[in-house]
Amino acid sequence: MLDENIKAKAMELAESIRELEEYREFLEMERKLKEDEIAQEMLTEFQQKQQDFVTKQLSGEFDQQLLGELTELQSKLNARESVVQFIESYNRLLSVIGEIVDLISEKIELDIGEIYRR
Repeated sequence: MLDENIKAKAMELAESIRELEEYREFLEMERKLKEDEIAQEMLTEFQQKQQDFVTKQLSGEFDQQLLGELTELQSKLNARESVVQFIESYNRLLSVIGEIVDLISEKIELDIGEIYRR
């Protein structure tokens, strides 16, 4: 069971992260992405086609046309402003969280972030 003092400090750290500009920006970009109906339709279509592609691969079939459709959809998604902004804000938040993990790792002399860098 987690020590109550450690638990309290972890909750304090979580609250501090919630106050970060990177976190607030991420939430805003997530909201904008969810409100972008075209991007949502494209994401749903991409996920369905991706699932179809994987299912076919698992059965030993390679569908070149479906791969082309996935590639085209990926390109369209990568050009969509709401998608780009979301990904960029997500990466900035992950970078900050990575720095926090690195600081903790250094202090306890155990690289707890190693698995994420593989």
